[in-house]
Amino acid sequence: MPGRIRRVNAKCESRSDCPLNRRIMATSRQERTFLVVDDEPDILDAIQRLFRKDYRVLTARTAAEALELVEDEDVQVVMSDQRMPRMSGIEFLAQLRETHPEIVRVLFTGYSNIDHVIDAINEGHVYRYISKPWKPSELKLFVAQAFEHYESRRERNQLLEQLTEANEQLEQQNAMLSSANEELKILDRMKNVFMEVVSHELNTPIAIILGYVFLLRKELDGKYGNVTDKALGGIDSSAIRLKNISNRIFKMLSEEGPASTLNLEKMRVADFIAEVNDHVSPFLQKREQRLEVQIASEVDAIEADREKLTDVFLNLIMNAIKFSHDGQTIQLSIEQSSRDEDLVAFCVEDEGIGISEEDLAQIFNAFFSTFESRHHSSGDFEFCKRGIGLGLSVAKRFTEMHGGCIEVDSVEGKGSRFTVLLPREPGAVEGLQQHVAFREKSAAS
Repeated sequence: MPGRIRRVNAKCESRSDCPLNRRIMATSRQERTFLVVDDEPDILDAIQRLFRKDYRVLTARTAAEALELVEDEDVQVVMSDQRMPRMSGIEFLAQLRETHPEIVRVLFTGYSNIDHVIDAINEGHVYRYISKPWKPSELKLFVAQAFEHYESRRERNQLLEQLTEANEQLEQQNAMLSSANEELKILDRMKNVFMEVVSHELNTPIAIILGYVFLLRKELDGKYGNVTDKALGGIDSSAIRLKNISNRIFKMLSEEGPASTLNLEKMRVADFIAEVNDHVSPFLQKREQRLEVQIASEVDAIEADREKLTDVFLNLIMNAIKFSHDGQTIQLSIEQSSRDEDLVAFCVEDEGIGISEEDLAQIFNAFFSTFESRHHSSGDFEFCKRGIGLGLSVAKRFTEMHGGCIEVDSVEGKGSRFTVLLPREPGAVEGLQQHVAFREKSAAS
């Protein structure tokens, strides 16, 4: 390396014995060219004979001639004598460094005083030097090492160029991602404003309709018999349903953004399920169905967002009610997961119509419905009535916000089982969703 002076010990008597030479021979000889500069013709002839089988050797008797050659030829190594007319070897190699810094510069000299040579090496003008006279084997190894140095430096520079280019591309991509992220934030804010406006524009006329229905009922008070009551009841229930649909869409879209948060609280599982049961009881009664609840003794409390978790189980149980026959029983079991003691497994199981294999992969997609739109028949609890396809999507979204996941097993015509896996505390179980994603990918393949 520049800055260090080493004497070369010739250990390889022939190029076939030297691993370094074998590496150089692996590439075409024409690619390795070195220039020898010396004012003594005998020296030039001797070096040319020594290396002509292994390298392409160029010769020059003056520094000026050598400078012309390097402009026309692809030279990797230059060996120059120190003592030459008009320009010394060190001066020549210093000039060569300015115009062709990639060339490996070697100096040979017969002078005993080499202080000026050491200075040249330390200043970076010269890679190494070799003293006259030299042994052929020593010179061969010396030249081989010079080419090795050239190739190593070239490879390093190529890698640095590639790294620089890769860094520039990465910086460009980061800038693009940053710009895209800012645009997404703007779009998210615009979406929120739009949702607020739409929600207001929908709910205002709905509230007016409900208000007029209330006033008409109070004013008429049964004057026109059951026909009027039935008509007003239909208007009232339709308006309420439209309001519920609007609220569901607003809730689903508003919880998709990065600003969505959980209002966590510690709650007893038994009390929470009792509240959910109160919500679904009227619909169970209308369908003459039963909800059987089993809570394992080891499950006492969890930390969760009460409102969002209520939506999860209302959607799952109402889904079971709609797709089970009248008079059937729906099971809700809650126990510690066999996978991890920090996981609680909530299982909603029915004996209804089940889900086809084709639809299983899509049931958690927003606005997905297993019926074609031309066969759509809406309803909240009636058998096989379809909503707008947000219930299961909302349940999945809110479950994942808690760090949990939903799994579904179903056989068409025999029923479905939805299992909600929740950590007792959000974040307590790492890698749960990744595990489920891997499981789903494996099942798909």
